[in-house]
Amino acid sequence: MTTAKKINLSIIIFVVLVFLVISFVIYPSFKEIKKSSKDLIYQKENLSNLEAKIVNLEKFRILYKNLEEILDKIDNLFINPEVPVDFISFLEKNSKDCQLATEISFSPVKKIKTDPWPSLSFKITSTGSFSNFLKFLEKLENSQYLIEIQNLSINQTKKSEIPSKVDIQANLSIKVYSK
Repeated sequence: MTTAKKINLSIIIFVVLVFLVISFVIYPSFKEIKKSSKDLIYQKENLSNLEAKIVNLEKFRILYKNLEEILDKIDNLFINPEVPVDFISFLEKNSKDCQLATEISFSPVKKIKTDPWPSLSFKITSTGSFSNFLKFLEKLENSQYLIEIQNLSINQTKKSEIPSKVDIQANLSIKVYSK
């Protein structure tokens, strides 16, 4: 074998070895690096999303703490439809405080299409002075409950011996929204 053939054979073997090294070592390594870099980018995006969610959750917790008292007040606007004892006690207490003789009756929960929430209807019949009844109405209006007066009728029952005091009988229908 001549030197030219040996050099050509060496070059061919070297080229084949370089091609094999590139094919079986370098190319798979680059492919793996490319895959790993895509995974790394995905993980960074995922981590960034999770960090943003954590920040938003912390902001929500702070906001909720600030609004918790308001949410409790909103929850207290509505009466419990199964046991409206608190509301009836409220009516009886205010009636007694206003020196009115009062009878209270209510009907079951109704959901009317035009109403945003279910409601209970109460019929209240009160007897006493007109000024005391006005105080009672004011307490109803300023109460913590969500109330809508549907009907009100007032009749004079008898004149009192005091000229400025007139006894009345008032029939009041109210709608109280429930949970």
